[in-house]
Amino acid sequence: MTPEIELIPSELKAIEERTYSMGLEQKRKVPIILAITDFLEKYEQDWLREKIIRDNLKKKEEIDRHKYLRSKQEGRDLGEAAVEEWIQKYEHLWRKDQESFERNGFLERKVTIQNSLGLHSRPSVALVQIALKYECDLYIHKDEMINYHFKINDKPYLNVNSKVSDLLQLCAAKGDELEFIAYGKQAKEALDEIEDIVSKKFGEGE
Repeated sequence: MTPEIELIPSELKAIEERTYSMGLEQKRKVPIILAITDFLEKYEQDWLREKIIRDNLKKKEEIDRHKYLRSKQEGRDLGEAAVEEWIQKYEHLWRKDQESFERNGFLERKVTIQNSLGLHSRPSVALVQIALKYECDLYIHKDEMINYHFKINDKPYLNVNSKVSDLLQLCAAKGDELEFIAYGKQAKEALDEIEDIVSKKFGEGE
């Protein structure tokens, strides 16, 4: 595991795209940690430069739109005053939206463990099987988890289709909340099945 890796949603999206490319090149499923390492070593700096340019262009569009609407509202050209107003009131909201999971193509789902034995071997295997079944990448977060692949917004995430032993180390007990994010064509289907199997206590009659 590499706890020191801190990503942002748009960066993880770029890594997902790199993972897909590597998979085509190598004709195999590429482990996420290899894709992360490859991206950080070979592509991160160019990606960051391009991101700054893209963000600045998008920001200018938002500022120009705000300036036009506020000037129309006031009946006069507000000029730099409208620019400053947008920066003070709305820039942090705009940036947060740009770096949301939803904006970058990820779906989120929260579930609460309901079976009395928690996330032991059989449920862990079931989650891994779901991750492998669908055309998407699944990541899991739990408070105070120790082993993980990366952090986003200071929250650790683990790829679900890693080792079953990694999921066991989550030590998720009944009543614990798990957060999932998914990226890919079948992200919704995978999250729906996870929500269903968790709600059914992983098929464990109690």
